[in-house]
Amino acid sequence: MSREWVRVDEQADGAANARAGAAADGALLAAIRTFEVAGARELVEGGADPDRRLPDGTTPLRLAVASGSPGLVSALLGKEPRLRLPAAERDRLLALARHWYDAGAEAELRRLSGARGPAEVVRVADEPYDGLEEPDVEQVTLGGRTVRAGHGAVLTKLEWAFRVLTPPGELIARAARADARHVDFWESLDVLRERGGDRTWQAVLARRNHPDRSHRFFVAEYLRVLGVVVAHSEARQEEADRVLLAWAAEESDPGVLATVLEALAMADEASAAVALPHAGHPDPRVRRAAADCLLKWQWPPSTAALAAVDALARDDDPEVRAATAEAAGHTVRRLPETRRIVLDLLDDEVHAVRLAAAHALSRARDPHPSVTEALWGLLDEEDQELRLEGAFGLSLLDDPRTPRARERVGRLEPRFHEDVRADGVWAWERRRRDRAARTARER
Repeated sequence: MSREWVRVDEQADGAANARAGAAADGALLAAIRTFEVAGARELVEGGADPDRRLPDGTTPLRLAVASGSPGLVSALLGKEPRLRLPAAERDRLLALARHWYDAGAEAELRRLSGARGPAEVVRVADEPYDGLEEPDVEQVTLGGRTVRAGHGAVLTKLEWAFRVLTPPGELIARAARADARHVDFWESLDVLRERGGDRTWQAVLARRNHPDRSHRFFVAEYLRVLGVVVAHSEARQEEADRVLLAWAAEESDPGVLATVLEALAMADEASAAVALPHAGHPDPRVRRAAADCLLKWQWPPSTAALAAVDALARDDDPEVRAATAEAAGHTVRRLPETRRIVLDLLDDEVHAVRLAAAHALSRARDPHPSVTEALWGLLDEEDQELRLEGAFGLSLLDDPRTPRARERVGRLEPRFHEDVRADGVWAWERRRRDRAARTARER
């Protein structure tokens, strides 16, 4: 082939690649405009350039920062952005995020658009954190432009990505300005959890005496989440237990106290004794958390703890009764008293309570006849989820009625197609066949 033809082929390939790149970059801009986090991540991983200079001098990554969506920023940052981006660009991105955060999303949109009318504000989900939560954020539309008010989370995310070690107190203050469902709250919590050094740990714990309840609530939630997702070192766990035990006796704010008790329920063997005085607390959030503590760690439960659980099962608040059903479910197999409590809650007048009791009973793996008959009785329910709980519980007990239970569950609604309970019921016959085959081979 002549050199001329080679040059023509190279030029054609280059033009095709340029067109493909332009199409990918255009698609990336469209994903940013519509907050399509998964699509943006896929495009960047496929070669779209988040740092390409646009005609107006900005870049897709800067647009994502201005959008206020931490999910979009995460998608466009990619791996090792500190190495990819020059220092001047990192500083520019941090300044842009801080400007939007300090100004506020709605106020900055007003300044940019000159619009005078009311803004349209809705809460939308943005990006889950380690599968624990799916926080949300205000989405603000004004003057023909839409942004999300997650610039605090964006700033926190950029600082951590660029290894700017923001003081823990400042991160907690950002979280304290938002509610516990907000992306700003969860980004601060996530970064402090990842940092994890002793100085960070001590700085966070020191805030538990802060006069602002929002700061105290953050510390309680930090300890609760650490108990869910990671194992503390022994020394750190002991310190967390000491802090939580003392805190539970002192905290006056019901929302903070409830979170302290939730953290204790996962942490300390003394949690039942500490929770007992709070079982009659006037705030239902505290009573719900106390219910979860009363049957944990201490075995056998004290007479006072069982009496408190029995009273909580008859609480006026249905969410307290539902929490009690879930807590009692862990001991159904060992305690006739809690078995009776959960069975009684199956007849509750509130559907959510009955569902919590059914959930607890189906996972109890208790072969007592009263339990198996109650599970079978759930198959008469109109609500398919209750029927599914009954069939799932029977399958876990290897009850021979499981095939009939499966039939009575009926054709699954779409929301249950990926449900572990459905898989357990439908896999029962396969497990039976596998066991029979193994037994035959061993003979």
